[in-house]
Amino acid sequence: MKPIVIGNWKMNITSQEAKVYLGTFLRKLEVLKQAEVTLCPAGPVIPTVAQMLEGTGVAWGSQNAHWEERGAFTGEVSMEILQDLGCRLVLCGHSERRKWFKESDFEISRKVEQALAHNIVPVLCVGETFDERKAQKHEVVVIEQVRKGTERLSNIPALALIVAYEPVWAIGTGQAIEPEQAWEMARLIRSVLREVLPSGAESVPIIYGGSVNEINVASFVDGDAISGVLVGGTSLDPEKFHQLIAQLI
Repeated sequence: MKPIVIGNWKMNITSQEAKVYLGTFLRKLEVLKQAEVTLCPAGPVIPTVAQMLEGTGVAWGSQNAHWEERGAFTGEVSMEILQDLGCRLVLCGHSERRKWFKESDFEISRKVEQALAHNIVPVLCVGETFDERKAQKHEVVVIEQVRKGTERLSNIPALALIVAYEPVWAIGTGQAIEPEQAWEMARLIRSVLREVLPSGAESVPIIYGGSVNEINVASFVDGDAISGVLVGGTSLDPEKFHQLIAQLI
């Protein structure tokens, strides 16, 4: 299985900047094609990115989507709209969505369900805060997030769901956790998946996110516990992001 690499641009990079970025990033397609690479731009930038990625083997995803099919939800985007545009995956429950926009586990589980209904791979993001880890509650928190995030699923097709473990206290801080800590949590997540999705748990990739960069990435992805990475800051630099991907193939 190819390593999974998801670049989350967050609220950065305009359409014009994306054109320059991709002009650099796509120069070495032979490297990029050896991984499952997906870029998640801001919503209005999606058409530009989608057009430039067409035929390259690099896909695009969405940073968020609503849990309802359609309706009066000003400012939101549905899974149906994303599917129509050719979306590969969607982030569900990123820690910034949980923190700043108060998304609940119930809402996140509905997003996961809606994504699967529209043939979009949901990336269920789970992870503890610094206070929760300090209080030795990190396992309880992550177990609960995985269980609730998948509670609306009875079974899933192979490779149709990704779980991203992202310790909140490591995101954007430049301080990644120790690889052994990440592997330990990945094994915990796998055990929960075996309980809640017994028929498909083994096919669910688990990836890591949290201050991962071109220097430390290889120490996290071992091909067993962790199958790839969710990258924030480093994905904003096409050269560094390319170097990161090269470390995994």
